[in-house]
Amino acid sequence: MRALITYLFVLILAQFSFANGVVITNRTNGSHLRLTNSDVHVSVINQVSTVRTSQTFINDSGISQTMEYGFPLASNASVTQLKWRVDGGAWQFAVFQSGGSSGGSGGTLNSVLSNYLGSTPLFFPFNNPIAAGSQIEVELTYVQLLPYSFGKVTFEYPSNYSLMQSGIIENAQNFTFELSSQRTVVNIENPTNTSTITNDGNTATVTINQYESTSINNVLIQYELASDQLGVIPFSTLLPEGQNTCDNFGNGFFGLVVEPESNPNTAVIQKNFVLIIDSSGSMADENKMTQARQAASFIVNNLNPGDKFNIIEFDDNVVSFRPTLVDYNSANATAALSFINGIIADYTTNISGALTTAVNQFGSAAQDQANIIVFFTDGQATAGITSTQGILNSVNSSVNQLDTKIFLFTFGIGSSVTTDLLTLLAVDNNGFATFLGNDEIADVISNFYLTIRNPVLLNPVISVTPAGAISNIFPDPLPNLYKGQQLIFTGRYQVPQDIVLTLSGSAFNQDVQYVYNLNLSNQNNGAYAFLPKLWAKNKMESLLTDYYSLPQGSAAAQAIQQTIEQTSLCYQVLSPFTSLGDPSLGQEEFMSESDSNSLKFFPNPFTTETQASVYLYEPATILIKIYSIDGKLLKTVRLDGVFGDNIIKLDGLDNQSNVLSSGMYIYTISIGGKDTYFGKLIKS
Repeated sequence: MRALITYLFVLILAQFSFANGVVITNRTNGSHLRLTNSDVHVSVINQVSTVRTSQTFINDSGISQTMEYGFPLASNASVTQLKWRVDGGAWQFAVFQSGGSSGGSGGTLNSVLSNYLGSTPLFFPFNNPIAAGSQIEVELTYVQLLPYSFGKVTFEYPSNYSLMQSGIIENAQNFTFELSSQRTVVNIENPTNTSTITNDGNTATVTINQYESTSINNVLIQYELASDQLGVIPFSTLLPEGQNTCDNFGNGFFGLVVEPESNPNTAVIQKNFVLIIDSSGSMADENKMTQARQAASFIVNNLNPGDKFNIIEFDDNVVSFRPTLVDYNSANATAALSFINGIIADYTTNISGALTTAVNQFGSAAQDQANIIVFFTDGQATAGITSTQGILNSVNSSVNQLDTKIFLFTFGIGSSVTTDLLTLLAVDNNGFATFLGNDEIADVISNFYLTIRNPVLLNPVISVTPAGAISNIFPDPLPNLYKGQQLIFTGRYQVPQDIVLTLSGSAFNQDVQYVYNLNLSNQNNGAYAFLPKLWAKNKMESLLTDYYSLPQGSAAAQAIQQTIEQTSLCYQVLSPFTSLGDPSLGQEEFMSESDSNSLKFFPNPFTTETQASVYLYEPATILIKIYSIDGKLLKTVRLDGVFGDNIIKLDGLDNQSNVLSSGMYIYTISIGGKDTYFGKLIKS
């Protein structure tokens, strides 16, 4: 069974590193523009969050220079839009384009920038210099799933900009958090900042407003949902005919939040649990080894009665706490804690030996128990089998000799790990891979263990009546369900109707089914404008699982990469194979760069039809004009824009229904009679 690499991690870990962006003028020495204003708006609907963060910077360096925008984006966030403007002029939109998403101007970040931007930053280089004394406003929009555990949801926005700027932020720092929840919100708090909070049970707000002050503290919002309203939360929306032309899966987008009962009497599946600890020389840093011991001790202290467990530590040798799995009881727990405290980092790294030793622990395991391996390392294999394929073959051979299934979760620490090895180990064995910084070991692994401590439904699958009413369900496959956790998935539909959705799986070696009567909406629900992008995000993440499991460069891998790129470009959601580009045109092309900007049509060049997506935060008239290269108006299209995504379609005809000839054209897009954007369009 294929495994989900990142999706479950999104749902269960509260490791967010979102923050205000920074405009960098020199990576090496860390110079950057001064922040003068920050405005952050967060909209959360049933734990799906859309964040729009905007900051204004001033170039008080005294010189005109090129620069880049950096944002500390977490790996589980998906960018849907970036735009900017200079000195209050027209907005310019970054365009989604093929190519890796790291972006940036190149060069090594100094330590301050590196610490601030984190391990997965977004970079966007501006093509044109920013004049001395000018102000540049940058707005970034992204979607994310908020971490949830036992009815509690966490949102973090580290808005503390003091690492980058210690003085006064001369204008405003505004933060608005708006929550809409079908489950009752019994409590919401923001303990880190002075804020205004409202809550009527199903809607809640948190607002922070500071003027001419030093940076506000990191924002931490925690809210709790009613524990007696578990089960299922559906949401669906039907886009207008013709608005979605990215595929032929239908205009309907469907999402479902499922949570099993989490009361104290909920039955859970007993575990056979093996923890593998890297004790090679690269772990000798005392902070890393201390955190590793803390994480291992936490797991031992939180096993359940009835579980069996073992601990393996490895350098070039592989040492087990006990020869075989042992019962979890007070005596064994005490002995295991002593074993953990005695681990010392030294020598080389025998990954293959540690993994095969762990797999062999399950030779006599019962079919009705969950067999779980948690493996973490900070280095590459240097002893035993050292090649990626060799290690995979060795582990797969050991697994194939078992009469039971295992779940292998891999954690890579730092930048020296073999990412494809850890990813494929998880992919092949029903788990997922997570990559951490050196200081995240104890918190991340401890939080992860709490989420898998009590499995209640293994290998879930979905069936729908009428058959085929929902298609293209992601993630695929679905992750296991655990006590106090949630499963969130999305799908597509063509026909609005009432359906019966059945969630099936196994527990205690018995088949289990949960049956839900649901409705697929026949209306375009503006509140669910995030659904198409969330579905695209989930699809791309599932395809990445397939991509990483194939030989790189193979025809199959290239085909999957192409599908991911097409999904990213059409749905305007960033992927590992796409990036944001500056669409600025040259001075000779129709308008000057200083007062123009662009939205991107796809495909471009086009033959008979092309389209662009415009996201509106309020209804507005959208006016599109097509000009010849010498400035003659050829085509005018007027649309009544709605909240959310709006699709602009061009059919290759002029106002008299004549077919436009091949060549280059200029388009302008005016929204609400205010902002005007332009770009070039090529008809082939």
